Amino acid sequence: MRIPGPILFFLFIASSLNSTGQHLYQQPKPLKKKADLERIIGALSNDPLEKKLRILWVYGYDKHHIAGAHDYVKVKNLMVGLLNTVSNIIIEEAFHFPDREQFDNADLVVMYLHLPDLKNKQFENFRNYIEKGGGVVSLHETAIMRPASKGRKLSECLGAAWHEGTSKWGAIFDEINIDNGHEIFRGFPENLKINDEFYWDLYQEDLMKVLGSVRTGPEGDSEGPVFKDELSKEESPVFWTYELGKGKVFGTTTGHHTFTYYDPEFRIIIFRAMAWAANVKPDPLMPLIFAGITDEKGMVGTTDVMRYWKGKRRE
Repeated sequence: MRIPGPILFFLFIASSLNSTGQHLYQQPKPLKKKADLERIIGALSNDPLEKKLRILWVYGYDKHHIAGAHDYVKVKNLMVGLLNTVSNIIIEEAFHFPDREQFDNADLVVMYLHLPDLKNKQFENFRNYIEKGGGVVSLHETAIMRPASKGRKLSECLGAAWHEGTSKWGAIFDEINIDNGHEIFRGFPENLKINDEFYWDLYQEDLMKVLGSVRTGPEGDSEGPVFKDELSKEESPVFWTYELGKGKVFGTTTGHHTFTYYDPEFRIIIFRAMAWAANVKPDPLMPLIFAGITDEKGMVGTTDVMRYWKGKRRE
């Protein structure tokens, strides 16, 4: 039977969207009360950053996912715009990977991208930057590099990274168990919900400290939640820290969806992680939690799935 052209076109579009926009059923979390978030944050001082903080935001361009996932440029513009409002922050941008001079000029490097195929000298520059006291925050796909030998080298810089042939990706189906004794998660309950994606069965360095872990479910794309008995008995890392020489790294493989960066609880984690890695107090960054996502009733977050926005090309 010959399928009519319009139906073929529809099937092609549907297949294309499903293959590049994983976990389309996932939605932003319900809005949070500002007062509840303030209790997590705790008492704050009005003091500015105690020193000038030079931040380098490293980003790329994703050609394959639908708009709303792996929006490296859009998220960079959002976060750089927020950080630029804080006194004593000097922020620069690097496309794909910093050069030696950019590393030398940075106190903190934040990375959200699919890294290029790094050469030995670039790995060396990266490790040297951290060992000398540089801070790093690594988000989502930053942890992926192929082949396995390159993933091993990346893990030695980030604390954990993709192990080609072993690692898996998929939705977060359960609450994340967190270490709320660590300053990044202080004030949070013991369990945290994030509607997003992560990676597991990664390379893990001996010095890597797990701050959040979750049971894994079916790997790959998902069309909806799964039953609890389909989840693994063992938990896998979602958030971690890693100290190498004098430097500090915070890593997470969450951050797939653009709407995750409008989740106020996720913002608390990321901005606290920046402060921790840079050895500064987080207080001056905390107003950014609420910026642009607080309504007149004191509810914080977004209900916008932020998918299929116009302007992002896809090949």
